Amino acid sequence: MKKLTLLTLCFSFFSAGLMAQLSTRENYDQKLRLSTRPKAGDASLQFVIPIIDLSSSDSTNAGLYKGNSLFKSDFLTYKYYLTDQNVLRMALRYTVANARMEGTAPDSTFLNPIIEDSQEIQTDLKRLQQRDFALAGGLEKHFSNSNIFDVYAGGELMVGLGKNKRIDQEEYYNGDKMFVTRTTSTKVLGFGLVTGFNVFVAELPISIGLEYGLTGKWMFGGRTKVEQEMTVGTISESGEWYEQETDAFGDEDLNLQGNPQQYSDLSRRSFNVNTNHNVRLNIHIYFSTRNAVTR
Repeated sequence: MKKLTLLTLCFSFFSAGLMAQLSTRENYDQKLRLSTRPKAGDASLQFVIPIIDLSSSDSTNAGLYKGNSLFKSDFLTYKYYLTDQNVLRMALRYTVANARMEGTAPDSTFLNPIIEDSQEIQTDLKRLQQRDFALAGGLEKHFSNSNIFDVYAGGELMVGLGKNKRIDQEEYYNGDKMFVTRTTSTKVLGFGLVTGFNVFVAELPISIGLEYGLTGKWMFGGRTKVEQEMTVGTISESGEWYEQETDAFGDEDLNLQGNPQQYSDLSRRSFNVNTNHNVRLNIHIYFSTRNAVTR
């Protein structure tokens, strides 16, 4: 009986102390931020995981560019917030490749006998020049002010120039010559109407989103100009013509002998418009271009 009475008193004392603590406790009034969105003056690096990429030089597709997946020859892509809702988008690609080889054969020796009137090469020159430049720019209009979900629509234009030149010059001991220059030039003009969304990740300066839309692309050129000079004995000939790898149907363009078909004049162009030839999973990393405010 004494033990029961003592246990009852202890329980009553503990309950009273607990109620006192609950009645005097103050709630921790803090609002946790789930995410943060960029504002005017901010910029972003844009990286892409392509879902659909039909943006090669093939004249049958309408895609403009894939984006930056950190592979060679990818476009470098950036965005800049002109205002909280208006965003400038930019993309750039520029590649240059040069190669040169020039050699002269040695004089005839016992260890390297050369017949003077043979068709062995005496001097040899090889040069390769490749250029590829493309620039895209446009604007986005963002509609949502949410710190978590962002929807936008926009448009952009792209222009591209490409050139590939190959020089092959050979002179032989018997006086014969063969000089061949092959030059291929291309021009690309395109437009895009895009829509997409971004989801901002926690309080990190990162968003993940999806973008798709309608694109159109004109391609001009793609023909190869061939310039040839040839000397055989006392006869010298020169000429120039145009060739193409494939015709308008995509078939290999060859003559009856199986050589590239030659044209005195040749023009090439194509135009395609389609939806969802570029569907991108975008990853943005944001940073501020504004001067830090000192306190």
